[in-house]
Amino acid sequence: MNDILRQSIKRAELAGQRFYLNVSSRFSGLQGGSRFGRNTGNSLEFVDHREYQPGDDVRHIDWNAMARCDRLTVKLYREEVSPHLDILIDTSASMNLENSKKREGTVGLAAILRVAAMNAGYSTACWLLNDRCSLVEPAGLSPTEWRSAEFDYCGNVGQTIASFPPKLKPDGVRILLSDLFWSQEPMSVLRQLADGAALLVVVQMLAQADVSPPLAGNIMLLDSETSETIELVANESLMREYQSSFIRHQEYWKKSCTRIGSVFCHCIAEKLVSEFVPVELLKNEILMTRS
Repeated sequence: MNDILRQSIKRAELAGQRFYLNVSSRFSGLQGGSRFGRNTGNSLEFVDHREYQPGDDVRHIDWNAMARCDRLTVKLYREEVSPHLDILIDTSASMNLENSKKREGTVGLAAILRVAAMNAGYSTACWLLNDRCSLVEPAGLSPTEWRSAEFDYCGNVGQTIASFPPKLKPDGVRILLSDLFWSQEPMSVLRQLADGAALLVVVQMLAQADVSPPLAGNIMLLDSETSETIELVANESLMREYQSSFIRHQEYWKKSCTRIGSVFCHCIAEKLVSEFVPVELLKNEILMTRS
């Protein structure tokens, strides 16, 4: 990781102090840095009684109930679950295009999300996605210290997620950062990531050149992940075809996210890194500004 990228990440971490990960019931039902799970546990919320069984915590025996019915019973309390955020980062070569800010924007946004999550009382974990889903350890490591985020994978990250999904913490919030330039069917990816999640957010990280390619005349296109080349004439018809395909691909992901109950938004990397204000995440109230 070069010094320019490291300094950019530090700016992003500083910017992240202005935000917190939204814990309203609209998303994950997380309140005040903790939430109640489906099982019984040791929180203060009483649920029910049941007959005492060997191995039960004797501190939960209801002695008043025993005095009334001459039978040992224990009080059950709802399990309290600490809120958690998993950040999943596509490290494909297309996320590190020459003369673009995609890598800087992606790692910078991950840094903002980590800080915002901690501001809301969440634990966090970051995953680097290439031919496998690798957990960054230790969990508290700043992105400035990540040593394996090379962004040079030349395969299909979508297929990796669908075939070898990461072992994510149940009932957590999950945020995927990717340009989504895969051939993988969106639902096969979304089902894996949404399974057992309180909330799944998909953030499409784009370069300005992805949205509006500055192409004209005879050009040679190079696939950053397969190294295949193709010669084309970039005329108005070709640009219209590209724009149509790009919009169709993005809309397909949006509709797939809606179908599975997740949130879709996008970021333009060059705009994001200018001030590190994640406008789309704020509009969707995934992040909120601290008062």
